[in-house]
Amino acid sequence: MKKVLLIVLSIFMLTGCSSKHNELIVVTEAGFAPYEYYEGNKIVGVDIDIAKKVADYLGKKLVVKDVAFDSIISEVKTGKGDFGAAGISYTEERSKEVDFTINYIDSKQVVIVNNNSDIYNTEGINNKKIAVQLGSVADTYLTENYKDVELIREKKFLAAIEDLKDNKVDAVVMDEIPASKLITDNMRILPNELLTDSYGMIVKKGNTELLETINKVINDLKNNNEIDEFLLNHMGIKSKKESSGILGKFYDSVIYNARYKYILEGLKNTLLIALGAVLIGILLGTISAISNNIYENTGKLKILHLISKAYVTVIRGTPSTLQLMIIYYVIFRSMDINMVLVGIMAFGINSGAYVSEIIRAGISSIDKGQWEAGYALGLKYSQVMKKIILPQSIRNILPALGNEFITLVKETSIGAYIGIIELTKASDIIASRTYDYFFPLMIIALIYLVITVILSKLINVLERRLNNARN
Repeated sequence: MKKVLLIVLSIFMLTGCSSKHNELIVVTEAGFAPYEYYEGNKIVGVDIDIAKKVADYLGKKLVVKDVAFDSIISEVKTGKGDFGAAGISYTEERSKEVDFTINYIDSKQVVIVNNNSDIYNTEGINNKKIAVQLGSVADTYLTENYKDVELIREKKFLAAIEDLKDNKVDAVVMDEIPASKLITDNMRILPNELLTDSYGMIVKKGNTELLETINKVINDLKNNNEIDEFLLNHMGIKSKKESSGILGKFYDSVIYNARYKYILEGLKNTLLIALGAVLIGILLGTISAISNNIYENTGKLKILHLISKAYVTVIRGTPSTLQLMIIYYVIFRSMDINMVLVGIMAFGINSGAYVSEIIRAGISSIDKGQWEAGYALGLKYSQVMKKIILPQSIRNILPALGNEFITLVKETSIGAYIGIIELTKASDIIASRTYDYFFPLMIIALIYLVITVILSKLINVLERRLNNARN
């Protein structure tokens, strides 16, 4: 147990908090070119150029944080980021949660359809299935004004385009400029826009100092026509001809612009979170299971037993995604904490509830005669548990604990909800540059499969050795 604690503390030190006083954090969703997108291993775009000007004005280092679009307001509200910039449109609902800067760019929301579509104007989208990005102005506008439309709300615009490509939807509504970069030769943009929109940046309610600073920077940039220059500079993002064939797709997804670095970072974070979480899970699960067993056999530790039962019930009865978001956005609302560390704690707490039941089942599998034999030898409860019951239980529960670790490795994929770059997030980043989900997802799926097979083999080897030692 001491070794487990030491390893957990070491992981915490590796992923711990650091001082951010000299940094300005902008929160974005880097899949909305030319406003924000990945180039190499950096997030660039019009919004990022403006954010850099704000950071320069304040004499601070700009830090760009990539999260899901519908999480940006939560990030700013809770102080996880200083301001948000992701082509965010003003709405009354949003203005109740955050303060908006002045508009810095106008945009058109257009309708994209396949070339063979029978939709020829914006009126034709009635009674159709339309894909939008969740939380975008298109989502809000269509919800309020097109009651007969069936909306498919995707986390990313690229996913909406994939839906259209696969004929899962009849049309996509999004900003005109990114639309021109995402459409394929088999798609077209309808001639009339659905609505005209304006983008602003957001800050936490009451942060007037930062709001006034951003407004001043935006005004200066607009007066000098620099925002137009930023936009023109980022318009050529899809100039590279798409490669064909498996080798070409592999080159685009892995080699070009060193995109393999996203996969390596995602793999590192995935394994680090899974390892840290399983250690915390074993620690919490052991404490929970043994406290329950002590109460059932001696009647002691009643309060700890009740806490343990409530813990297991709540954790097993709620989704892990919800637990992760509560820990990040509620418990650590006002703390500047490393997201990987949050992932380790969230998944560790989740794992502990399941490990508790695994260990409880392992202890229950030991014949009562073993307990009686221990007591007959004059051993106390703690001695019987430590020297007789737990060693035998470990052999019985090892396969289940191994499966729990494998499950944790795959479950880390939901870490992308709070911006953790794990394997699935890495595939999203690559897809946002290649404009193709299939090949990046296949690569990540293969990596998960290899990890799972290797872990299964290691668990089988360890299990055989324990069985040999017992025999």
